[in-house]
Amino acid sequence: MTQIPSLSAGTSQQRLLQLLAQSGAPVTDGPLPCCGERLGRLFGLSDTLVLDSAIAFRARQTGMDQRAVFDRVIQELATSRQALIRKIKTYSDDLEPTDCVEFEHYLNSWLTLQRKVIAVSRQLRDKTRKAMKDHSQTLARLAELDATFDHAMAGYTGQCFSHIPKVLEQRFQSLAHDTSCTPYNGLHRYCEEAQNLLLAELDVRLEPVLGLLEACQNEVTNSP
Repeated sequence: MTQIPSLSAGTSQQRLLQLLAQSGAPVTDGPLPCCGERLGRLFGLSDTLVLDSAIAFRARQTGMDQRAVFDRVIQELATSRQALIRKIKTYSDDLEPTDCVEFEHYLNSWLTLQRKVIAVSRQLRDKTRKAMKDHSQTLARLAELDATFDHAMAGYTGQCFSHIPKVLEQRFQSLAHDTSCTPYNGLHRYCEEAQNLLLAELDVRLEPVLGLLEACQNEVTNSP
């Protein structure tokens, strides 16, 4: 299989939280509950039943070698990520700073980029799951488990990411009233921070895809 691109796995979430804190987001004091306890709060009875079904999942037809498909997804992931990075770095290029700056214009441009990040990460995750279900029973079960967790945590995930625009607005207003820098410098600083937050979010959203592809690579490598 093609080598999976390195996105500093395991540090993406920490980087995003660090950037949010630097932008003024409140930081949670004290240790978080254990992973099992936090998951228990997110999974309702219906989710538990679906999870139990996913653990026992057996695909009707598997055994088709999907290595070529996995390689294509890996290449697409690398290409799409680089394209998104280039796009994110052009954020606000089409917005001219004026004496009367409206945050809404900057927010709409940022949200458009965020939607692209969400769409690309979703498409890659779906493609990977589909190939996994056709490759082997082991990967088919893992794909089903991933889909179950993804569905159960969708609301919580969306709620968490929805706080970022609020942080951006607070930061925008803070810099707009900062007398230590000119309006242009304040906007430049804001745009740079907004870009960094979206770049961090991109890697966080791609982490599940990376995890699935790593599992595929292990399965292919260890299969006789």
